[in-house]
Amino acid sequence: MRSVGRWVLGVIVTVFVVTFIILIGVSVAVVQRSPLVVASAPNQLDGADSVNDLLSQLQNAFTERSSNHVIHLTETQIESLVGVLQRAVPNFSGVVNVTEVGSTITFTFSPSSVDLYFNVSALILPGDSLQIDYISVGDLSLSGPLMLAFAEKGINYWTKSEIATIALTRVEKVTMRRGEVSLHTAPLASLLEELTVVSNNMGVEEETELQTLAAYYLRYISGRDLALSKQPVPLIEYLREGMARAREQSNSAQQAALHNKAVILALAAYVGHYRIGSLVGDLQPDPTKALKPRAPAILLERNDLARHFIISAALELLAEQDMSWAIGEFKELMDRGTGGSGYSFVDLGADMSGSQFARVATMPEHAESTQNAVARIQSDSDIVPAIKAFPEGLSKQAFTEKYGRVDSEAYLNEVAEIKRLIKQVPMYQKAHAEGNLINQIEAGEVGEH
Repeated sequence: MRSVGRWVLGVIVTVFVVTFIILIGVSVAVVQRSPLVVASAPNQLDGADSVNDLLSQLQNAFTERSSNHVIHLTETQIESLVGVLQRAVPNFSGVVNVTEVGSTITFTFSPSSVDLYFNVSALILPGDSLQIDYISVGDLSLSGPLMLAFAEKGINYWTKSEIATIALTRVEKVTMRRGEVSLHTAPLASLLEELTVVSNNMGVEEETELQTLAAYYLRYISGRDLALSKQPVPLIEYLREGMARAREQSNSAQQAALHNKAVILALAAYVGHYRIGSLVGDLQPDPTKALKPRAPAILLERNDLARHFIISAALELLAEQDMSWAIGEFKELMDRGTGGSGYSFVDLGADMSGSQFARVATMPEHAESTQNAVARIQSDSDIVPAIKAFPEGLSKQAFTEKYGRVDSEAYLNEVAEIKRLIKQVPMYQKAHAEGNLINQIEAGEVGEH
């Protein structure tokens, strides 16, 4: 019996040692000392306005879901999307190269403060379906078809649906020429229907406290007199109404932070865009008819600025740090294109102010004082600085002539001035003085990625 025990122990030790050696070997093969990609996000973002055409194609494909479509993706469009991801995710770089015989996608990620890199690349081939030749991770080269099949099974299992299988069958043909990929798709009706199944399957089984509170504040605010006004209502009045109720309902710093977060999300769904609510859960009392005010909310006498402010505040709470900034900047870069409203530092200032408000309001150490401050606010300048004098309506040509790219000194100076003005808003000054926000803002400094 004792010899059997020693044999079992020996097997366990051997398996452990072999597993450890394999893991070390895989780690050495996967992790590398130098990046495979060194790409400039500002260069990639130069073509952001071209993404409008891609969005139009996708909108058409979703609207005419019973028809076949050909969706053209240019290398510039793909690079722009990679660029915005690079702005939002620190230590991430990516590059795309499209040719007649195949397209390579390569990206590099490095953990913060560590001189190690995860380099990943894939070769996609033209053909009668989505065909991946290989995927390499560091020095490991993996079979593309095998990894695609594995991803298909994994996504289906995770979503409890057939979404990955259906998505792959929708791609009937992939053609390429230098700088452009064309996806020939079958009707997307079945894919969109399966997305509903995924949404239902992925929904949380139990309503979270945040979702419950956000739904409550949405109903509460929509039932107040200001929601029935025929005239535009200042956003600060909606904030005052919501925060006053939050102050009544919370009895600790942690509770105040949670209730403030719920108020911001409810207002984003109510006066921003109803789809913001779906990022939290089912907030609407009637899923078939979203609640909305009789007249739009305004900030600095403009509805678009109110929407920029409150939606950016919500995204700040729901996304990773830098994501709301990257999305706001990318949206402005897209607007430079023909038919767009032009690049607006005013819009960007409203985005940044909204993000700042969200940070302050949901810090436990400042949540209660924010409730009190909002109860006393009398003008828009209490939540957003004087930004209307900043340039806006810039076409791509005008933007390029004045600022060049988003890493130029002229551009960074405009952004730095907006940040300086935001720091001077009384509601944010105390948090800045204590150093709670300065690190967060500076960590998101543009032009770093």
